[in-house]
Amino acid sequence: MVNSLLKKALSVICAGCICMAASYSACAAVDSKAETPKKAPQKVILDTDMVEMFDDGVAMMMLYKNPDIDLMGVVTVTGNSWANDGMAYLVRQMEHIDIQSIPVMAIGEQYPIRTAGGFTKEGLKKELTTYGDVMAGYIGAQENKNPRTWQEAYKNHYKKNPPKVTVRNNGVDYLIEQAHRYPHQIKLVAIGPATNIAKAVEKDPSVAELFDEIIYMGGAFWVKGNAHEGSEFNIWLDPEAAKIAYRAPFDNQTFVALDITDKTIMDREKFEKIRSHIKNPELLRMFNESFFAKNFDKDEENKFKWFVWDVIAAAIVIDPSLITSTRIAYVDCITNPGAEYGKTVPYNKENAPEGTRPASIVMEIDYERFWNMLYKSLEEL
Repeated sequence: MVNSLLKKALSVICAGCICMAASYSACAAVDSKAETPKKAPQKVILDTDMVEMFDDGVAMMMLYKNPDIDLMGVVTVTGNSWANDGMAYLVRQMEHIDIQSIPVMAIGEQYPIRTAGGFTKEGLKKELTTYGDVMAGYIGAQENKNPRTWQEAYKNHYKKNPPKVTVRNNGVDYLIEQAHRYPHQIKLVAIGPATNIAKAVEKDPSVAELFDEIIYMGGAFWVKGNAHEGSEFNIWLDPEAAKIAYRAPFDNQTFVALDITDKTIMDREKFEKIRSHIKNPELLRMFNESFFAKNFDKDEENKFKWFVWDVIAAAIVIDPSLITSTRIAYVDCITNPGAEYGKTVPYNKENAPEGTRPASIVMEIDYERFWNMLYKSLEEL
C-alpha cells in the first residue's frame, strides 16, 4: 500500500515537473523575444563652484534633465563664486526648471585649504601678476564680498526673498554619507576646486574607495594654464586640496583638463546656436546677462571666442562614448610657492612620485556629437 501511494505521488510530482518544464520553456521563449531591461540611471553627485547658466549651471541642468542620470545632489564650493553665492545661483536656476523635485542641495567649504599661497584678494592678485597672469587678474570669489548665508546672497542678487527650500550646510558630510550608502555606485563630478573632496578624504579616508569614479574639470597637463601660465584656475585656487584628492585611493579618476577644453571653442556661430536653443525665458535672460554673452554681442569684428569647460565633464558622464582619445598618467599637483604653484604634473609609472595614482586624461572627444548634445539639452530646459 505504501509503495503504491509512493508511486502515485511520484507520478504526480513527475507530471508536475514536466508541466513546469514546459511552462518554463514557453516563458523562456517569450522572454527571449522581450527587450533587455532598461539600465538603472547612473547615480551622480555634482560638486561645483556654481554660476548662472554657464558653465556650471548648464552642466548641472544637463545632468538633472537627462533620463539616464540620477542627479542625487549638488554641493557648492568656493571657486568662481563663494559657496553661498553658488547656492543662491543654484536655487534660482532650479526655480525655473523644476523646484518641486529638486535634488539634495548642500553648501560645502567656504574657504580653500591653500596654505602656501593664502587666500586674500591682494595675495591672489599678486600671484597672477608675478607668475604670468592669463585672465586679466580674475580671481573668482574674492572679486566679491562673501555673503553670510545663501539666503542673503539670494536677496542681494535677485532683490527678493528666496523660496522655501531645504539646503544642507554640511556638504562634506553629505559626500561621505552618500558614498557609504551607495558604495561603488556614484560618479562624483568635481567641476570646481577640490576643497570638499580633500576635506571628505581627510575626515574619512575610506570614502574615496567607495565612489565609482571621480571626474575632475581641472588641470593643464601639456598646455599652459589659464590662471597664471603654470596652473589652471580650479587647481590654482586650491593646490593643496588637489594634491590630497589626486592621491586618494579613487579606483577611477578622469580629468577634463585644458588639454581638451582649449580645443572645444565657442565661436559666434556656436554661441548664437546655443542662444537659439534656450526656450526658457528666464534662463535665456540669465544667459544674455553673462559676461561672455555681452562680449559676443558687442564684438562687431567676430574676433571674440570663449570656451566650455564644465559642460564637457557633464557630457562625458551622460555619454562616455563621446571620449575618443585619452592618455593614462600618474597625476600630482605642485604645492610649493612659486611659478608652478598649482601645476598638475603627469608622470609615467616608472618615474611617478610615491603616493601618486593613475588617471585617465581626456585628449579628444567627438566634437560634433558633443555640441549637438549641448544644443538639445538646452532646448529641453
